[in-house]
Amino acid sequence: MASAGAPSRLKSTALFLAPKILQFVFVIWATYTVTFLLINALPGDPVLAALAAKGGDATTTDPEQLQALRERYGLDGPLWQQYFVRLGGVLVGDFGISISTGLPVLDLIGRALPNTAQVAILALVLGILGAALVTFLAYLSRPRWLRNTLLQVPPLGVAIPAFLSGLVLITVFSFGLGWLPSSGTRDPMSVVLPAITLALPVGALFFQVFSSAVLEAMESPYVFTAVAKGLSSRTIFVRHVLRNSLLPSITVIGLQIGYLAGGTAVVETVFSRDGIGRLTVDAVLARDVTVIQGVIVVVAIVYSLANLLVDLSYSFIDPRIRPALARPKTARKAEVSA
Repeated sequence: MASAGAPSRLKSTALFLAPKILQFVFVIWATYTVTFLLINALPGDPVLAALAAKGGDATTTDPEQLQALRERYGLDGPLWQQYFVRLGGVLVGDFGISISTGLPVLDLIGRALPNTAQVAILALVLGILGAALVTFLAYLSRPRWLRNTLLQVPPLGVAIPAFLSGLVLITVFSFGLGWLPSSGTRDPMSVVLPAITLALPVGALFFQVFSSAVLEAMESPYVFTAVAKGLSSRTIFVRHVLRNSLLPSITVIGLQIGYLAGGTAVVETVFSRDGIGRLTVDAVLARDVTVIQGVIVVVAIVYSLANLLVDLSYSFIDPRIRPALARPKTARKAEVSA
């Protein structure tokens, strides 16, 4: 019986994972294709434009030198040939050479990615913990006015622009109190203020969904049953309300990864930090198309991977989403016949 069930379980797992993995691959391919077409739709020669942005009037206009540079950066030949050559390079981890620096694009991204990951991960953790804490306090608050006040505070994090909150934090905690560095990446504590700046909108968006799910769960019959059993409010929140409120909230976390990737461009500029966002801004200003495309593809990979993990986590949080994997075949047949 066990040997017959193992292949069936393996097949069910493959059928469960295959659409999600195909979607993961499609998103990355579509991102690469759209980015390639948009970059090549821009007017002018990308090599000449990048050299002009870098050298100004001293830019060479010798046709032979320009052709040699196009061949070096993979920008020569017909458009379809460039598409497939650069797509093949992406598949093996070769994103080309930066026009403005002459360094491999993958090396530039590899140096910048850890700094951005530190800020993004800490911002995500602070945002989720802050939203969960305020929601828990609102859940425990008996006076309606106090609960409504707590529920109205976190959305302010979305209303305040990131550059403004970042400047306020620098003024207060760096220039005023002198507790934290205002810029740079060398000091380990330099990650705190950028992370708080990003955590405000991230936590606010997470709070909107999480608090609504908690309030809805509070009206559920199982909560009344738990109250009738004499369980404490803390026990009811942790054991019953929290788990049932996580499913819609985790969806928002996956979407927040994309926001964090874009939000770091503003935060890293305000705090003068090296990272993916600042690398993107510098590449756009220098018209370095190879770096722009490399950064967008890497961000798409991170974003798609995060959403793939979020999709897979649904089945662990809610058993109803994994009927083909969690329940034995006999049970599924019984459900179908019923």
